[in-house]
Amino acid sequence: MFLAVLCLYLILKMFFNNLFPDYLHSKEHCSKATLNWCLFFLIVFLTITLCGMTITLRAIRTNCHQKPSVCLQAACPESWIGFQRKCFYFSDDTKNWTSSQRFCDSQDANLALVENFQELNFLLRYKGPSDHWIGLSREQDQPWKWTNGTEWTRPFPITGEGECAYLNDKGASSARYYTERKWICSKPDTYVQMIQQSPN
Repeated sequence: MFLAVLCLYLILKMFFNNLFPDYLHSKEHCSKATLNWCLFFLIVFLTITLCGMTITLRAIRTNCHQKPSVCLQAACPESWIGFQRKCFYFSDDTKNWTSSQRFCDSQDANLALVENFQELNFLLRYKGPSDHWIGLSREQDQPWKWTNGTEWTRPFPITGEGECAYLNDKGASSARYYTERKWICSKPDTYVQMIQQSPN
């Protein structure tokens, strides 16, 4: 640090000597001693300013490294697929409607609740050629209801005379609960707090 201050002093002195040679050598305006003191105080001022800025920047950088950044990421369990803030599970096995719902329930989910055409089209594309149970059922002469108890608002047509709904290649249809099909579970995606560790 002392060497840097000394270099700065010499550079400034040479600069002033070259810029104002007549002024510096005139006894009327300034003596060499006065010039040296002026340069000395200028260098001290610049050094203190530089040190203060360095300490401040180091404190800021240290503070940033000590506080790891935190972000939230949507996460679906393994083998589940995320779409529109939901997680969907497409089975490989076949079960009747009741057993399919029981499986979904064991995964903290329900047979798929389809809320709009975008979700319906996604499920139809992703399910492949097999029929899959979804979470709609009805009692005799009663309206369709989702497995969470909400009434179906007819966002898409359901064909057939059965009491449980499934997806086929053409859209949604219905069949008796005891027939075996693949199934789709759905649940809201969970947000996992991801903490990025600061480098050591």
